[in-house]
Amino acid sequence: MDDSSGISNDLFDRFERIPFHQLIGEQQMNRIDTKFPFHISKLADVLTGLESEYKIVEIEESVVSPYISLYFDTPDDKFFNEHHNGIVNRAKVRYRSYPITGTTFLEVKLKRNRGRTIKERILSEELNFPFKKNQIEFISRNLPNIDPSRLIPAVTVKYHRVSFISKAGEERFSLDFNVNAQYENQNTHFGAVVILEVKQDYKFRSPIINRLRKTRIRKMSMSKYCLSSSRLKPDLKANLFKMTLRKLRKINNEIPLENEN
Repeated sequence: MDDSSGISNDLFDRFERIPFHQLIGEQQMNRIDTKFPFHISKLADVLTGLESEYKIVEIEESVVSPYISLYFDTPDDKFFNEHHNGIVNRAKVRYRSYPITGTTFLEVKLKRNRGRTIKERILSEELNFPFKKNQIEFISRNLPNIDPSRLIPAVTVKYHRVSFISKAGEERFSLDFNVNAQYENQNTHFGAVVILEVKQDYKFRSPIINRLRKTRIRKMSMSKYCLSSSRLKPDLKANLFKMTLRKLRKINNEIPLENEN
């Protein structure tokens, strides 16, 4: 059992490994993302039969990597509200930190009206705030309608991730688990939920999609930032996220998640 993740490494040992450094420069920064949440007990069944189709990404001799995302928003929660209200062209600003490699990026994540996710990022020495000059210029260049001086730290989301890449090179998918979030002195977590995210250049039926269909796991639109914010900030309008929150409760065997409104 991996002490940091809570998932047995035996599930991953049968996959051929590919070192992360071999993938640098091949990141899918313009893609279509599809998410599939399920209970962690189904993970072995989901991965069955995929060994011949995918490699598992290894970072510093580990396939389980901690991730930290610090999100920013305006004082009136512009990014959260645009997502909640279904605005098709929307954005998020965050730091994405990789503790294993000691690497941090400042990212602007754009969602377009055809379901495409476009991500721009620059290397950052640390999770600094206020932003430095080059960071302000980066945000302004990618979000010309946003005043970077209005952005403030919002929710921090931490989780573990395991990443897979198709041997055919056409897609990737990741497993996120142990998801927890903090805002000021409050904490919340997603319980035993695993979020499998398929990343494709274009939508097509792939081995992992077919496997998810066979195991009757359905796709669901969901945002770690928005779901965490809706549970940590009770004053936010979050009616349209309640169906997703109920789904997470059901996955967690009907046990209400911590700090759920």
